[in-house]
Amino acid sequence: MIYLATGPDGERVLPAPVRIRLDRDEDAPADGFFGVFPLPSGCGELTGLTVRDPRGELRFDGVIDELERGGSGTLAVSARSRAALLLDNEARPQNYENPSLGTIFERHVRPYGFSGFAGDGRAFSGTLAVTKGMSEWSAAAAFCAAFLNTSPRVLGGVFDASGIIPAREFRFGPGGIPFCSASLRSRYCELFSELYTLPSEGGAYVSAVSDPELRALGIRRRRFLAGGAADAGKTMRLARRNSFAAVLDCPGAVWAPLLSPAAAPGLPVPAGQLTVSAVRYVLDAGGEHTEITLRRQ
Repeated sequence: MIYLATGPDGERVLPAPVRIRLDRDEDAPADGFFGVFPLPSGCGELTGLTVRDPRGELRFDGVIDELERGGSGTLAVSARSRAALLLDNEARPQNYENPSLGTIFERHVRPYGFSGFAGDGRAFSGTLAVTKGMSEWSAAAAFCAAFLNTSPRVLGGVFDASGIIPAREFRFGPGGIPFCSASLRSRYCELFSELYTLPSEGGAYVSAVSDPELRALGIRRRRFLAGGAADAGKTMRLARRNSFAAVLDCPGAVWAPLLSPAAAPGLPVPAGQLTVSAVRYVLDAGGEHTEITLRRQ
């Protein structure tokens, strides 16, 4: 891997690291990086970091949050990908009439070094309010949720609001990517046994979704939603998705894009399509390995 740091004095290639960790998670807009390197001679201020694999593929491009020069001759680097710039900067409060993805991108995303966007670029009828205290990310994400029904991601220098998921399926286990161990996690605290909504004509709350299987397991957790039956279905699907995870420890580097379809034959996983939810790459004295987290679609 090639680690290129940038600062006021220009670019410099960092020496081979003692250890690194690179984290990607579908629930976190910005990727995380932590690395410990031998302290380079004459190391000044460093504010940017890019990481490329031996084939030249870009694996990380971001801003350095913290540098620590240790007395033992080490340099510790904590960084986040460029989505951090959108999270850390506050958006100018304003109202948009008939907004478009192009307008939102030009005002809230492009100024931070992004090259383009992907998604439906037409103008939509309606109003988007950007209020005091919203970050640039939350302003752009609010548009995507309200008008595109998508959750945006950052892919390299592109603000991706297309909602398109990767097509390639990653298979783990026999005949696919090997893994050394697997941990299956069930988070019952994420599940709901009953969801209630208000009828469109008004009146009292009514039961929209009820799961007798969860009640039989002794799980009793209800919520009263402001939306209708469609919101109840979406809430229940998200709860079921978050209630299960399979964490696979794979030898070597596995660069599986987030949200990629996945399969793990032989593991006692719930029925239905699995997707890549998180990727953690680690390189240390013991070698390199990748933790892959799979969740239900």
